[in-house]
Amino acid sequence: MSDASGIGVVNDAGDIDKIKVGSAFDRAAGTYDAMARFQHQVGERLLDLLPVLAASVQQPERILDGGCGTGYSRELLARRWPHASLAGCDLSLEMARRAQAKGIGCVCGDLERLPFADDSFDLAWSSLALQWCRPERAFSELRRVLKPGGVLVFASLGPGTLHEFDFAFSGIDSHRHVLPFAASSEIGMALENAGLADIRLLHEEWITRHADFKSLLATIRGIGAGEVGGERRRTLMGKNAWQTAQARYETLRDAQGLLPTTYQVLFGSARK
Repeated sequence: MSDASGIGVVNDAGDIDKIKVGSAFDRAAGTYDAMARFQHQVGERLLDLLPVLAASVQQPERILDGGCGTGYSRELLARRWPHASLAGCDLSLEMARRAQAKGIGCVCGDLERLPFADDSFDLAWSSLALQWCRPERAFSELRRVLKPGGVLVFASLGPGTLHEFDFAFSGIDSHRHVLPFAASSEIGMALENAGLADIRLLHEEWITRHADFKSLLATIRGIGAGEVGGERRRTLMGKNAWQTAQARYETLRDAQGLLPTTYQVLFGSARK
C-alpha cells in the first residue's frame, strides 16, 4: 500500500512507476522467501495446472522465468523438466542477485522490455509478476522472445484482490490504495492483440488469514508489495487515518477470529 511509506507507484499517465516497484522489492529481498508463502503456493498451483494449461509442452530446452524473484520457481520447473536450461529476469536487482546465487542465469530487467533476443525460449513462465505490468506491453514482449510454437504460462491477480483494503481505506482520502488489476477479459484481449493463440484462462479465489492487522501488513511489506497503491501521495497518512482503517479491517474477522485477505488469482496460457 502506498500509505505504508507515503509513496505511490502509478504516475499521472496511469503507468506503474517501475523504479519505485523495483526499489520496494530490493528492500524486501532479504525477507521475501520467509514471508512469501502465498506466492510459493500460487507457483505450486501453476505447476499443477500445466497439464490443463500447457499439455502440448513436452520437453522445452530453454525456459524463461519472467519476474523470477529470488528464484523459487527453479525447483518447481526442475521437477517437471530437469534437463531444461532456465533463464530468469526480475525488475529488482537484489532479487536477481539472490536468484543468481541459486545458480540461475538471471538478469535485472522489465517484462515490458525483455533483454533477450527474438525466438529465444520454448516456454515462458511468469508467476505473480504480470500485475505490475501493462498487459499489452508485457504479452507482446513475451511473444517476441518465444520461439514459434512456444508457450506462455502465467499466474496474475485480478479485480477484487485485496478488496478488504479498499473497504478499510475507503473515504479516508482520495488516493487509490490497491493496484488497478486487469480483468480476465482485458487479459484475454491483450493476449489476442499480442498475436498469441490457444488462450486458456482459469480463475480461482484465494484467501490468506492473519492474526492481527500488524502481522498482515508485515507480510505484505515483507514481500515487497507494500506499495500496491495507486496515485502519488505527497504526505504520509496520519495516525487517526491509520486507526480508522485498522478499526474497519477489524470488523472483517472471520469465525476463527482471523483477518482475511482475498486474492483473485488468474492462471493462463497461450501459444505463439
